[in-house]
Amino acid sequence: LNGVEVDDDSTSLKHDSVALRESRGEWRAHGRQRFITSRRLEDWLISDWAHKRRHMNLPELDFEPVRSGLFYSLRLGGTWVAADWWLQYFELNEEVVSLRLEALHDDLNRLLLPLLPKGTRPFKAPPKENARPTQTKTNFAFSSAERKRIAAVNPRWDAWQKKVYGAGIAP
Repeated sequence: LNGVEVDDDSTSLKHDSVALRESRGEWRAHGRQRFITSRRLEDWLISDWAHKRRHMNLPELDFEPVRSGLFYSLRLGGTWVAADWWLQYFELNEEVVSLRLEALHDDLNRLLLPLLPKGTRPFKAPPKENARPTQTKTNFAFSSAERKRIAAVNPRWDAWQKKVYGAGIAP
């Protein structure tokens, strides 16, 4: 659609920042409105850890660093990093619109559809694997102290999720 670009879910490009894409000369963002999918930090940490174990040949990946708000970054050479790194990498700011994975269908129709040409049909996005609640969550619940540590280690993500989901989710 006129100026709208959406990364296919099967491409790894969806994890590349605007700055990285522009540095490769692939395209220019110019003044386009940017959208990013969002997820609650604890759910993202567990999902990222489980994904790396299942799909990235890291079955022995330790969960303990996750309890401190860290994720294992292959992109940074195989090291544990605060999840806030992703928000800096994607240059998240007030102008970037967040689409909640847990409510993707509603957010697409509420936030993106009004920007599309008149007559564009509403989105009928089927549930995606990433939008489902993390199945391993019950096996890896965080204690109150861990939740506080996760928020303290990732103040940017903590503030972002309070903006996106409401302040009632504080640890």
